[in-house]
Amino acid sequence: MNSTVVQEIVEAIDEVLAYSSIFDHHMEIDDLLRNLRVKSTRSDLLSAISTSSHLRLEDGIVFSDKYPKNLNHTYSKELARKTLEETKEVLSILNSCQQITGLAITGSVAAGVNAEDGDVDVLIITKPGWVWRIRALAIYLSHKHPKGNLLCPNMVMSEDSLEFEKGIYSAREMMQIIPIKDDGGISELYSKNPWTEEMLPNARRKAAITLEQKRQYPWWWRVMRLPLLGRIIESWEASRRIKQLTDSSESKEAVYSKSVCRGHENSHKSRIEAEYSNVIEAVS
Repeated sequence: MNSTVVQEIVEAIDEVLAYSSIFDHHMEIDDLLRNLRVKSTRSDLLSAISTSSHLRLEDGIVFSDKYPKNLNHTYSKELARKTLEETKEVLSILNSCQQITGLAITGSVAAGVNAEDGDVDVLIITKPGWVWRIRALAIYLSHKHPKGNLLCPNMVMSEDSLEFEKGIYSAREMMQIIPIKDDGGISELYSKNPWTEEMLPNARRKAAITLEQKRQYPWWWRVMRLPLLGRIIESWEASRRIKQLTDSSESKEAVYSKSVCRGHENSHKSRIEAEYSNVIEAVS
């Protein structure tokens, strides 16, 4: 491997570690490779690290002298495992819904870490015309089910409205999701956003979690599924919730329509992109 290629890989590693430092997250080799923006092999990545003066590999984790160690990283990983385990029962209920064609873990838990007050972000993809009824079910489970308090269904989208704005934040979020169910919805998500694999050429879709299907629905879910009445309820729920959420929203990232409920009220993407720019500028 010539010096130019080595330098290119080292610079790409620096970019990934700058990004992950925003979250106080440390990267193992395979995670680093997944997030790299240049084509590389695992062996070339290891070779580039070994030749660098500021990068080092400790217990399978890649560290840089530019960023401090997160001494709570092991604990954060355990929290992610624990919170996901606690949420599996309600996820099993959503997993059984025929109207859900895609279900996946997103956010920090998908990345393998979580905070003390963290929840479990979930992406739900529905058949057309089911977004707001499915959202109502997910919100009900998060508030009423004894195992649902950590469930955060912050993205509920129809399978015919899955295009995302092109960018490294969206690419990394999409390529780190952990599928639970793919009855065409998750596959369609990647099909509609092929640019993610162009931006992250080494990334591969993560293996799915296998969960059982539990049909423990509230009594009113039967009414929601009635052909005519269900469509009327969907229209009514969409109209009132879209108005309610739009009127109270202060975020440019939140999207509320008949086919998309993307409740990014904390403007997470914008904040991360701004912090990322600051980090890159500081270490350049």
